[in-house]
Amino acid sequence: MTRRSNIAGFSLQLLSGQPIIGGRICAGVARENVMNDFIIVSLPPERWRDAKALRLQALQLEPQAFASSYAEEAAFADEVWRGRLQSAGERDGNLTYFAEIAGALVGMAGATWSQRAKLRHAASVYSVYVSPALRGHGIASALMRTLLDELADGLGFEKVSLTVNCDCLAAIRLYQKLGFEIVGAARRELKIAGRYYDMHFMERHFERTRAGR
Repeated sequence: MTRRSNIAGFSLQLLSGQPIIGGRICAGVARENVMNDFIIVSLPPERWRDAKALRLQALQLEPQAFASSYAEEAAFADEVWRGRLQSAGERDGNLTYFAEIAGALVGMAGATWSQRAKLRHAASVYSVYVSPALRGHGIASALMRTLLDELADGLGFEKVSLTVNCDCLAAIRLYQKLGFEIVGAARRELKIAGRYYDMHFMERHFERTRAGR
């Protein structure tokens, strides 16, 4: 089955089990005067090193955006990174998509969920990140729309939630454009190098539901 949509003027195509989204990055972003294709993909376990490098980049460059720390995850065994991709590929409680340009990962967005009967209608978004040099060109939107489409239409979830640092205004605007609403806040939720950060709780409820979720 093929699903098509349009994000920020890009023509997008979703093919089950294949690299999913093709688009264009503006000239001069990744390389001066060069136009670059990007695709959104699910990674096989064999590419755990690539996923690890991107995740650690995110934790190192944007510590205020994540509950985990660089030091904590840099110490993970190789089996942990491989296992993350394995379970994501099997849709075993989590799912992650990656943005890729010329074989290099430049962004990611994931979701996780519980198998408990009272909670399995809802998923939580996590690990949303795009490399700084490529922001502002639709990659985060493409990642999130692909993720949300799969959660709603492919897996039948009824709602999705996330937490976001109150200082991350661009991320908050993106989530609001995607239909998320702020439903609460936590004060001094993160503490990094002696500084406290507040967090917003955001939710989106899908219009359609599937029986059995």
